[in-house]
Amino acid sequence: MNGDWRTWLMIGAVGFGGPAGQVAILHRELVERRRWLDEEEFLAALRVCMLLPGPEAQQLATYVGWRRGGFGGGLLAGTLFVLPGAVLVTALAWLHAAGGSWPLVAAAFTGTRPAVVALVALAAWRIGRKSLTSSAAVVILVAATAALASGVPFPAVVLAAGLLGCVLLPASESKSTAESAAESSPQVAGGGVRHFVVVAAAAAILWAACLWGVTEAHAAGGRGTAIARLFTTTTLLSLGGAYAVVPWALDESVARGWLDADERFTALAMGEATPGPLILVVTFIGFMAGWKAVPDAAAATGLAGASIATLFAFLPSFALIFGLAPVVRKVHAGSRLGRAMTGVGAAVVAAILLLALRLAMDAFLPAGRIDLLAIVVAAAGAAALVTGRAPTPVVVVAAAAVGAVASLMGGSGLW
Repeated sequence: MNGDWRTWLMIGAVGFGGPAGQVAILHRELVERRRWLDEEEFLAALRVCMLLPGPEAQQLATYVGWRRGGFGGGLLAGTLFVLPGAVLVTALAWLHAAGGSWPLVAAAFTGTRPAVVALVALAAWRIGRKSLTSSAAVVILVAATAALASGVPFPAVVLAAGLLGCVLLPASESKSTAESAAESSPQVAGGGVRHFVVVAAAAAILWAACLWGVTEAHAAGGRGTAIARLFTTTTLLSLGGAYAVVPWALDESVARGWLDADERFTALAMGEATPGPLILVVTFIGFMAGWKAVPDAAAATGLAGASIATLFAFLPSFALIFGLAPVVRKVHAGSRLGRAMTGVGAAVVAAILLLALRLAMDAFLPAGRIDLLAIVVAAAGAAALVTGRAPTPVVVVAAAAVGAVASLMGGSGLW
């Protein structure tokens, strides 16, 4: 147990590749190499984490840490899984904010725009392939797209999509053995419920205390309270992965004046190119919100904003997995929940598609003219990602390099 922190820090530092890549790393390191969990328990924990809102890989790491050393072990694992990415995103956010007047740095960040368009479009395709498995799911997709395009708030669309999924999608004809066991288990019905309620109450008290401290300290230039509330909601709504709420979080941040419209690209580029969960996009948003709140103390308020955003984005994840950890092998999705999740998945695809469209318009048609270089970079990035010839961080860094070189050569694209 004493040396576990080295393992968790290493996993957090190499956790590239999104949830699939991070889960694969966890499986290799924790099941195959160290044998801290057997295959059956690892898969059971993964199923539960995929059903919960929040980043499933971080929750899975937290669960394994809990199995190794109780609450302390879970906090250590979950925190170190996120820490390297959070620190790197904060450093890159400072470079972006402070380097806004440095032409080469600005050009490099601009160069990431077409790569981000490719990443978002591929995310829509990847998630859509899993979610749109019936005509009813396509109907939900169309309805959700129309609702979001007309300005209906994303939380309302998610709720409606979940309800439509329960009504429109076909039900399972029989219950699985695992589901029946979950329903009949006295642990779930008794002690498991009591444990969850106790953990939830403790988490709510901790959340309220932290929010009070942020408010009283007037943290992040007075924006700390709004940052905390928004990113708590962001995590609780992230059923189906971070992309479920990242478009909404970006739109909310632009509407509140925390981000410029062009900074949506930078936020996504940092989330995709750094280790850790994609939800670390909120760390960048929090930094920029604080940075812009008090220009005379931008670095301090930016750091406060990043810290608040990260803390409140992950508090719910810790609470949920700690609450369910003792009964993780007995908690499975029922057929009704599965249909609701499919409906939510269709709404997520709608949100990602709309985000991809807006980003593509900004990246490929700046100032109303076609940027051919940006289109070429996006196509090359998409090809590299689809064929597996280059991982996401390499694609993003390469696009940034193209932007910097184009700036030095005085080209007309990627400006």
